[in-house]
Amino acid sequence: FKYVWDAQLFHRMFKYSYPILILGIAGILNQTLDKIIYKFLIPGQEGAQQLGIYGACFRIAMIMAMFTQAFRFAYEPIIFNRSKDKSDVVKTNALGMKYFIIVSLFGFLAVMAWIDLLKVIIIRDSGYWEGLGVVPIVMAAEIMMGIYFNLSFWYKLIDQTLWGALFSILGCLVLVSINLIFVPQYGYMACAWAGLAGYTTCMLLSYFIGQKKNPIPYDLRNIGVYTLLAVVLYATMTQITSTGVISILLKTMLVLVYAAVMVWKEFLSLRRK
Repeated sequence: FKYVWDAQLFHRMFKYSYPILILGIAGILNQTLDKIIYKFLIPGQEGAQQLGIYGACFRIAMIMAMFTQAFRFAYEPIIFNRSKDKSDVVKTNALGMKYFIIVSLFGFLAVMAWIDLLKVIIIRDSGYWEGLGVVPIVMAAEIMMGIYFNLSFWYKLIDQTLWGALFSILGCLVLVSINLIFVPQYGYMACAWAGLAGYTTCMLLSYFIGQKKNPIPYDLRNIGVYTLLAVVLYATMTQITSTGVISILLKTMLVLVYAAVMVWKEFLSLRRK
């Protein structure tokens, strides 16, 4: 055995991987750039205080980010392992998208139901609690990022990763533009909405172009049903005026409604078949 230089293989590897490098850098910027430029948009002590509040409340939303990251590590090898069978990988990708969204929405509702408890455990200092309004927005952004990850397989499997770099750069530009325009007026709330807008841009571009280049039959009907159910339940949570244990119990009951629908539609229906 001896090492040899394979220029053709190197060219293929480089062509495939350098857009993924750009995609990764843009993804990191999407998560961190708002905090980097915030002090320039709102300088001085006021900017530092607002950034501290935003960063503290952002930690609660990282529960969704950890779930998404764990899903990526577990799911990506499965897709590439089945990539030789096109029909199998298409079916797996469609199912993966569906169940990722279903479980992500459950996690979103659970965090929002128990946020009064989580804020004491994770943040502790009540002086930071005024920024809790960013939590549902940042969590929604993390769900969009996870959906975008699921959608990324169409260009990875056909070796057109340059699309991923393009989507991520455009999403990053959206994020930066919203921050520059709205942060001086609306503060850290604009940062949260900018992240959501950036990831949503990536997701929509990847979906519509992917359905033309390498179509995958996602179960949009059931995804829409679960999304609508989650929105209705979350809106109901926001109308609960009780506080303390009563509030947590009422919101937990709403989470259990979602869980019951999920178990009935997905698991019990499979057993019936």
